[in-house]
Amino acid sequence: METTHLILAGAEEHRAHLAGLSKFKADNVVLFFTEAGDAGLPEFLESIGVPFRSVRLNDSYLDAYLKASYEAAAAFTKQGSVGINMSTGPAVSRTAMEDAIRIQLYHFLHHTSTDEISAFKYFVGHGEEPLVSVAPIWDFATYLHNDIFEILIAAQTPMTLAQMHRALTRVMGREAPKWEAFRKTFREFKRAFKGSPCFVEVVGKGPRYQIIA
Repeated sequence: METTHLILAGAEEHRAHLAGLSKFKADNVVLFFTEAGDAGLPEFLESIGVPFRSVRLNDSYLDAYLKASYEAAAAFTKQGSVGINMSTGPAVSRTAMEDAIRIQLYHFLHHTSTDEISAFKYFVGHGEEPLVSVAPIWDFATYLHNDIFEILIAAQTPMTLAQMHRALTRVMGREAPKWEAFRKTFREFKRAFKGSPCFVEVVGKGPRYQIIA
């Protein structure tokens, strides 16, 4: 699975733009820039050998939304994972890009039955060696996905399916899905995290799962 990073050029230092590329897998970069310029990032990306494309934006939310939506759809069509750098460039454009990715993720998950795709966002701190923190983007609009997500982020260690089902039953009581319905729902949930650095799958005698950030 290929990972595509969406990076918005801004006045921040190069390390703020590029720290996520070394932290997470980066097969491709889409570099968005406005009239303020591209901050010399194309030359730097060329020097380190990272494949990239440049996309010009104006200063509006809608332009950033439409163009980021196109790029996310292209990556998801290849069953890829999309990461967005949330620490550089104009805030309105970053917000539009995140909204576009989340909606495209939902669209692909609900209009295909087998595609495995994922999305995440990350934040780059300040300093000589900036700390990079990551957060998942998930299908929050689907039945039970939020409940499963909350169970997995609260887990101190990876959980088995049986442990997740018991936890869900404690929370939902009689409204909790039966075992087979839960397993089917979890397969759909897992499909939305393939390739995400936030998703932990421990394969052994019985698979175990956790969401980290």
